[in-house]
Amino acid sequence: MSDVIKYAVEAKGVMKSYGSGRNKLVALHDLTMMVPQGTIYGLLGPSGCGKTTLLRCIVGRLKLDKGHVIALGQRPGDRGHEIPGRMVGYMPQETALYNEFTMDETLSYFGRIHRMTRKKVKKRTDFLVDFLNLPAKNRVIETLSGGQKRRVSFAVALLQEPELLILDEPTVGVDPLLRQRIWNHLIEISQTGSTTIVITTHYIEEARQADMVGLMRNGKLLAESPPEQLLLRHRLETLEAVFLKLCQQDQVADIEEDELATVVNRPVAKSLVKNSTLHYGTPEERRYLLGNESESDIRHLQGTDSGVAYSEDIAAETCCKSRNCWCACPKSLNVAALVIKNLIIMRRNLGFLMFEFLLPSIQIMLFCWCIGRDPYGLVVATVNNDTSFLDFGNRFLQHLDNKTFIQKNYTDMNAALDLVKTGDAWGVIGMGENFTVDLMARFAPGQNKTAISNATIDGGSVKLYLDMTNQQISLAIQSKVADAFQKFSAEMLRTFHYNEHLTDLPIKLEHPVYGQIKPTFTNFMAPGIIISITFFLATGLTALSFVLEKKEGLLDRSLVAGVNSIEIMIAHVGTQLLVMMVQVGGLLIFALIVFKVPYEGPVILVIILTLFQGFCGMALGLVISAACEKETSAIQMALGMVYPNLLLSGIIWPIESMPEWLRYISVCLPMTYAAEAMRCILSRGWDLLYMPVWRGYLVSVAWGWGLCALAAVIISVKQR
Repeated sequence: MSDVIKYAVEAKGVMKSYGSGRNKLVALHDLTMMVPQGTIYGLLGPSGCGKTTLLRCIVGRLKLDKGHVIALGQRPGDRGHEIPGRMVGYMPQETALYNEFTMDETLSYFGRIHRMTRKKVKKRTDFLVDFLNLPAKNRVIETLSGGQKRRVSFAVALLQEPELLILDEPTVGVDPLLRQRIWNHLIEISQTGSTTIVITTHYIEEARQADMVGLMRNGKLLAESPPEQLLLRHRLETLEAVFLKLCQQDQVADIEEDELATVVNRPVAKSLVKNSTLHYGTPEERRYLLGNESESDIRHLQGTDSGVAYSEDIAAETCCKSRNCWCACPKSLNVAALVIKNLIIMRRNLGFLMFEFLLPSIQIMLFCWCIGRDPYGLVVATVNNDTSFLDFGNRFLQHLDNKTFIQKNYTDMNAALDLVKTGDAWGVIGMGENFTVDLMARFAPGQNKTAISNATIDGGSVKLYLDMTNQQISLAIQSKVADAFQKFSAEMLRTFHYNEHLTDLPIKLEHPVYGQIKPTFTNFMAPGIIISITFFLATGLTALSFVLEKKEGLLDRSLVAGVNSIEIMIAHVGTQLLVMMVQVGGLLIFALIVFKVPYEGPVILVIILTLFQGFCGMALGLVISAACEKETSAIQMALGMVYPNLLLSGIIWPIESMPEWLRYISVCLPMTYAAEAMRCILSRGWDLLYMPVWRGYLVSVAWGWGLCALAAVIISVKQR
């Protein structure tokens, strides 16, 4: 024979397993399959036999443990080869469609990835809608029935008129008349358009329309032959009966794996399908089944000694040219298609998008309203037993801040203490019978101070009995009582014509170098809160980006269409960056303008640092999304990172208060130096000339790009 038989798909010695050790599951076992170009190949077998795994290997979505697959002359994923890409049309078992899209938007999305013109996409869309009997193309996918969704999924696979068509159970749930119409179309494009089709189906008898069928069980091919020849050889009337017979023989024989690689590995061209008959009982064939024949003998046995194009050399040459790696160069058209896809999804979820826009502003408002303000309306019991006519005790109580304290007067100390014990008051302010006399004795001029006893000092003191379980409230009460006593003593000293500063502490707090003379906890926390809100919201925006698409088969379908993980990440970061810019704008307006958080440095530095931290948070979300398979795992991981980062980054409390060993962990976190840089810009007015500021920027950028690279590596590894 002089004609060379070309094969669209060649799989030889394919081994693929999942897991390891005791949990190892062998999906494909030394499988060899040859699909002649321009034929329909029906792959039949029960669920779990490895059909889908084999198809994913053919389209380049799984890395083989052993063996090789050649599709359209090259290994899937080789650089310059468009498998994955426009040369292959892929319909997975799942519908794998974006429910928010219309049918028109769905086909336009994949058309952009395949670099089709708008005119071409429209023409193909109109044809496919009519051919598959679909409703109006402006219908949203989620409003379609299950059967209609599968037909749209089939339309996506046919869209670019690929050279290789991989269909995983395309006719499930389809009307019998439409099913036959689909088969007629497949036969037509395989005969006239040189399209090669590999199809799996639950309807075994419909596979009789295929040029070749492969019967698969437990990761092995039991037979590979034209369907009519299988029926003649086994003298049975249906393929289902043939398949049952082969399964029984396979089970009863229980032979070794190399002997189970039976007649399956017979490449038969379409030109031979109609004119030749395969018999598996000759001595030559039995020797082949037992592994005693050379490859040239096998070729001669099939009558194709010089007419078969084998591709071991191709596999060897291309084994190191894979483009399916995390560092693959992104294509602008693919990124644009993915960005448009993300924007459409956002537009279809306007309510949630508005919530995303407003959430940071709501959080900063709640922070400024709830954190750092002085407590007020505190119930305190007062016991004034001062018997002097001057009644310094009552005068002192009049200087207590009425906004801070609600005074309840008691004459009995035990009754006042009972009010605290029952939780109805935060403390007791008490003064003894000789409070006025003893207090005047402490400051009376000319008196021998050494003669003043401890009892006199104690009698002239204001006594506090506090509920110290709430540190902030107890500190606030102490501070307010001290301020009231300072005002009271100044008034008394003026009354007796003394210097009112006589009772001041001999420590004078001068004008601060940075900050305010009375700093607030709000001003301390605000820089870190701005950073943390942006960081964790950005993490939340991307933490589920890959998880949901992986779960619904959308990620697989996009990758088979020709995009890579870097392009997907760029598109996610680009679209979420738009959301984040709106979030940061609202956040800073409320923080700096509405609530007047002090900012001494350039606002542009504040904005840029906040965006850098948002980018860092998005990168962390991508890592979480790439690492997790389920939404619950991703959510738990994202939430689990919030509290430790807040505690360790010096946002809630200074890192100087941590144990020394814990500080080393703190400085390794992405928000620690960024929060310090933000505090230096807002409170000190520093710019990039100061090391703490540029260090915060540098760490943010390094963490962001490092996490992006890690996410890409995780995705690349998980694709294998």
